[in-house]
Amino acid sequence: MRLLVRLLVPVYLLLVLFSIVPAVLAEHAPQPQGTLKQMLKITWKKGPDLPQGVQDSGAGIIGRTLISVGGFASGQKDVPGKPDKYPRGFLKKAWGLDLSNLGARWRDLPELPATARQGMVCIVVSMRLYCWGGISYTDPFTYKDGYRLSKQAEQWVWEPLPDLARPGVWPGICAIGSKIYVLGGADYDSNGKLYTHADRAANNRRLGAQLLMIDTADLKSGWRRLADCPGTPRMTPAMATVAGRIFVIGGAAGNDNPSGAYATVVDNWRYDPVRDQWERLRDLPVASGNFTSGQIVYKERYILLIGGYQYPMVENPDGSLRKPYGIPYKHYKDNPYFSDVWAYDIQTGLFGTADPLPLNNNTPITVVDDSRFI
Repeated sequence: MRLLVRLLVPVYLLLVLFSIVPAVLAEHAPQPQGTLKQMLKITWKKGPDLPQGVQDSGAGIIGRTLISVGGFASGQKDVPGKPDKYPRGFLKKAWGLDLSNLGARWRDLPELPATARQGMVCIVVSMRLYCWGGISYTDPFTYKDGYRLSKQAEQWVWEPLPDLARPGVWPGICAIGSKIYVLGGADYDSNGKLYTHADRAANNRRLGAQLLMIDTADLKSGWRRLADCPGTPRMTPAMATVAGRIFVIGGAAGNDNPSGAYATVVDNWRYDPVRDQWERLRDLPVASGNFTSGQIVYKERYILLIGGYQYPMVENPDGSLRKPYGIPYKHYKDNPYFSDVWAYDIQTGLFGTADPLPLNNNTPITVVDDSRFI
């Protein structure tokens, strides 16, 4: 089932319990959950189903066309004993949905001209969809190649882009003008382990805290590394731009720490690209993570954080671990994923709530289109 929010089947990660915690600095302490106010009123309506079930596809809006590309399918059997209608595996498929036509259905677009994968990050700049990275279960496992989709003379066309500075899956992404920024992400290996503190070879330290920038007006100059985020190295953060600043909220830490467990990331940061400096914001009001990036700002004021998941521990910027906190909302109580919709108000620096999803979801891809959340 699909809502007008393009909700995707959750990413599954191994969970391992661990212990113990240090204190949080008072100036970064979260708002008490009971004091949160409703900031946005959302009426959720079901949109047209995707042509098949898929998780972790890349997304963006070019003109009035919503794009979905890549992802992973868990498989679907229509008739017992016959081959899957949609076999389990990674995808390079792309689809488009005309948002100006309420009766429109998804239609096929040219496939991604690369290895099938999930977990790419995508952002639209000047009517072009830029995509990088991702993972699959075959060598090299984590990807750094990139591709651009645009409409040329009424035809959809893919073009290659400069590689990311290093392989990555589930980083954050956003854009200011012609410049694209990518934060963090993870490396992945044949053992099914996700690395955010360094790459799989134990090099490239603080991989999940690195900030990269490329100028789409000067692609040949490639990626430039900017100041690392001082916070917890992470994947799946919410990342967005408002008024020339970059906001990085939440996410998850890989299981390449002494506990061997994935952890929720709750520390949040604001980056000034003019000064190349970071500033810490207050922590999330509930220990929740696995959000989405890009076009997630409403009215140039509210950053949307939709769905999520709470791991057994929270990882702090110094690498220590503590217990999770807060009570998430679940539409279906027996499902581990969340239905929360949080909003961060960049004017007041406060978090608030919005009407929750009518189902549970983890890492849903979300795109704000004027007054619609897709």
